[in-house]
Amino acid sequence: MKKKGLMPVYQAMLLLFTLFLASCGGQGGQTAKDNGSEPVSDPKLQVAYQRILVLPVDIGAKLAKDYPQAAADCRQGLIERLTETKRFQVNPIDAVPAKAIEHDTLIAKLVITDMRITSKAARFWGGPMVGSSYVNLKMTLTDSHTGQMIREKEFSTYNNAMAAALMAGWTWNSTDASIPKDMGSIIGDYIIAVVPQVGSPAK
Repeated sequence: MKKKGLMPVYQAMLLLFTLFLASCGGQGGQTAKDNGSEPVSDPKLQVAYQRILVLPVDIGAKLAKDYPQAAADCRQGLIERLTETKRFQVNPIDAVPAKAIEHDTLIAKLVITDMRITSKAARFWGGPMVGSSYVNLKMTLTDSHTGQMIREKEFSTYNNAMAAALMAGWTWNSTDASIPKDMGSIIGDYIIAVVPQVGSPAK
């Protein structure tokens, strides 16, 4: 009798695990605009920048209070993604240089405009009912030599609430907490795509 009573529970767990694999099989449970995994349709920049200065990520006071690590994680994701290509000399800076005279140098600035990150506890107990987590931000790229802003673009990314809930249920983890850093990496992919390599013409 006990064995028979356990069958519906086992079948339900198997079904949930199958749904989890299906949810995570496409894009890791996340979607984003211009996420670097697809060709970027935006035109390339006119200069083959070899050095990128990364400013601190701006975030409103309320969001910073609710998510104190988000800005730092986002910046870290951007720096790590740009660095690992070995195409650029990447330097974090605290402020725009007083004398912006460097040639072939790009200044990257990110501003988190809105976000929602579901806590592990809420995701574990509430599952997909607590909704998706997301980050919206604005990126600006400025030529350090001329001081001219050469690209401005808005990005957004969100996770799959079902996939995050299943991950939390199986491992007490979820895909929610990594979204700010993932967003930084997405911006890194975009910059890599639009900055022409040295010796190649801008298109």
